[in-house]
Amino acid sequence: RTAMSMTRASITVLLLLAVNSAAASNTTEAIDAGSQVALTASLLHKGASGQPIVTAAAPAPSLGQSVSEVSSLEASVQVSTFFWNVHWQCSVAASGASGACKSRATNRFVELARGAGADIVASVELSNGMSQPVDLTSQGLEGWSQVDGSCARGSGGDSAALAFAPGWDVLSSGGGCLRDDWDTRAMAVARVVPPSPVQGCSSLCVVAIHAPHSRITAGHEEVARVCGDSVQQCGLAMGDWNVPAEGVHSLWSSLIGGATPTVVHPNERTCCFPEDQNYGVYDHLVSNIPGSQAADYMVLPYQILEENPQQQHRPVTVRVSLPSSR
Repeated sequence: RTAMSMTRASITVLLLLAVNSAAASNTTEAIDAGSQVALTASLLHKGASGQPIVTAAAPAPSLGQSVSEVSSLEASVQVSTFFWNVHWQCSVAASGASGACKSRATNRFVELARGAGADIVASVELSNGMSQPVDLTSQGLEGWSQVDGSCARGSGGDSAALAFAPGWDVLSSGGGCLRDDWDTRAMAVARVVPPSPVQGCSSLCVVAIHAPHSRITAGHEEVARVCGDSVQQCGLAMGDWNVPAEGVHSLWSSLIGGATPTVVHPNERTCCFPEDQNYGVYDHLVSNIPGSQAADYMVLPYQILEENPQQQHRPVTVRVSLPSSR
């Protein structure tokens, strides 16, 4: 995988899946292909207000960039991530969601993850019942390593999960609740070694998060147990933060700690279906790894709308560029 872009095949599959989903849902979509590289393609879709929302990948390096700048990009470690909160109503066929919603969401999750060429995926509230994450490794991500974060609370609860592509070595893992009251949410955490070494990081601390709507009051000790010193400046977290980018730092500090994040991306509307009843700028990838950059991203349309997936978030894919130690 080069530092300039994902493969044309991956982005083509991802865009075709988005178009097919939009057609099935009678959603207006337009794809504007860029002229430089595949990832300058833009996904144009309509928000609840009827105004177009443009989600564009970062532009390719220009001819005016220095050789050292381009060489730095080419020498970096590229990590492609995919994360999606399908919301609990789909998983348990509640609030009008169909009985087929969970199965279809699972299949679509795997399709989109593979289409994005993802190295790491995070699922939120894609679960059996309320608190047991769906096993993605038996649903199309064979050979991957999954880490479950289950938060059971009475007959309710919450779930989050991470999965790592082959070549990623999971050294330790865990998960659990982020509060102990009605606002509790789940997280999953793993200390991993990527296939290519990252500068200053013998391992990475990776978190799938579904943040509470209030403060995080639990989970910090679990992250510290799993990740140890890798939280200091080798952290990546992704998922539903339930706040815009400017609110992420306090949640990060409560759960992960270490250095302040330097990347919070994207920062645009991802919540929720139906948009005339919901609004949120919630889903981000966050990193405190020095020198990390969000290389490109896509915020996809809502999926499988024919199953009436209430409060579903838009799926997000972000490719992050990390400094290489080679």
